[in-house]
Amino acid sequence: MRKIILFLCCVVCVNGAFGLDYFVLKKEYRFKNEEVYAKDLFEGIVEDFLLFKIPTSSNNYQVKSSQIIKAFENEGIVVGAEVPIITFKRAFGGEQKGIKNYILSELLKEYKKNNIQIEAIHLEQITPVDFKEDAIKSIDFPAKLLKRNTGSFDIVVGEQRGTQIRNRKVYFKYVIDAKLQAIQSSEPISGRNGVNYKNAHLVWIPFEKISSPLMEESEMGRVAVRSYTPKDVIITQDRLIPKRVVKKGDRILISVVENGVLLEFTLEAQKDAAVGDVIKAREIDDRNGKKTYEVEILAEGKGKLL
Repeated sequence: MRKIILFLCCVVCVNGAFGLDYFVLKKEYRFKNEEVYAKDLFEGIVEDFLLFKIPTSSNNYQVKSSQIIKAFENEGIVVGAEVPIITFKRAFGGEQKGIKNYILSELLKEYKKNNIQIEAIHLEQITPVDFKEDAIKSIDFPAKLLKRNTGSFDIVVGEQRGTQIRNRKVYFKYVIDAKLQAIQSSEPISGRNGVNYKNAHLVWIPFEKISSPLMEESEMGRVAVRSYTPKDVIITQDRLIPKRVVKKGDRILISVVENGVLLEFTLEAQKDAAVGDVIKAREIDDRNGKKTYEVEILAEGKGKLL
């Protein structure tokens, strides 16, 4: 019986310490007013009280979590913290919806062929200015920023000053949560060998930094790797070359229309070639001394005279 009573007492103590009355400070908060109150951090606080003041000129302010915890303890409230330093960043009134939509549309255009899936676009305004969406004159988000998921950019807004409207740059930091469809080798691929569903497969990768465009699913079976590619490698465009469809010594069917009549004859390829390559091909029959022609490769085993 004593053991049972002791166990129940422990449960009550734990609930008291870690139940609904226990608050945990987050790593970061936003503020608009310089005076920070208890309810600004925890809406569930019954009695509100002043914690500290942030200097008017400060947009980014840090406080030791122990200082805040002590202030709550003085009011009889148990508080914990995730980190030793709590950061307070000034909240500005700039409307971000239009900016996010612009970045979203640029990403969708850039990575449409990679079936991009965007979870969220996070913006942090750095310049302390309030603005409405209709005040935005331009968004400077260059193509190079579409190659990485974090960075900074600026917009230009029209700011009313007396009777005049002046342009002002407003700076932002951004973080993009997204993923892309990519092609990954499922086995080693020798140089100049084609990429297909036998030696590669589709995978999803996080959108982080794109140094070279990704291979697209539509290219499966149409391209080859430039050099040896190990297993489990994400295949990018800088690794690819056109797939070889004609080998040296292969027969190439040439079709020519003369006076409405289709004429077909066969030549012998003098070198390896991919679609679109121009190579030399010679006659198979030596009656004319095996004359040589310039031929553009149209498809596997097919070409046209130039």
